Amino acid sequence: MGEDPRHRVSLVVVLSGPGGAGKGTIARALVERDDDLALSRSWTSRLRRVDEEPDAYLFVDRASFEARREEGGFLEWNEFLGCLYGTPTPDPDDRRDLLLEIDVAGGRQVLEKLPGALCLFVDAPDDAELLRRLLGRGDDAARAEDRVAEAVRERREAAELGYGRVVNEDLEAAVTVIAGLIDDYRSASG
Repeated sequence: MGEDPRHRVSLVVVLSGPGGAGKGTIARALVERDDDLALSRSWTSRLRRVDEEPDAYLFVDRASFEARREEGGFLEWNEFLGCLYGTPTPDPDDRRDLLLEIDVAGGRQVLEKLPGALCLFVDAPDDAELLRRLLGRGDDAARAEDRVAEAVRERREAAELGYGRVVNEDLEAAVTVIAGLIDDYRSASG
């Protein structure tokens, strides 16, 4: 007789990668396909981009973010290019697996608290393509170049932490690969 799924420990899946790699699009596609997977909505102190969905983050001012952090309300948090980002502490009553779309520094914090988390680094095929994607979504040239330089550092850190790497050259293929990795991880854990 199998274990009651209502009593299994939820899986935490961390998706990290540079801006422009497609991790947000992949995360939404994974959640649409999988009723047992919930996307955590991160908080940020940055302003919303013009082309960004209003619910992409919970957009708050810096003081509100810092107050929540002081209360212990984040699983992880980080400052990136002058803006604060954080993953709220999960709801213990929600038995779905949790998908976090966070940077590698946040992934490090998650791994310190939850060493069984599945961590995946979503990447563009190369830095030239990453730069093209960033410019195409409206980043100015200086910010896009800063993000590409940060991506090089994040790739190295992700590898050191044992992240799996998924190259997003074809969106549907990347989603299928990641969904398969999640299923494999669930099977091995369950």
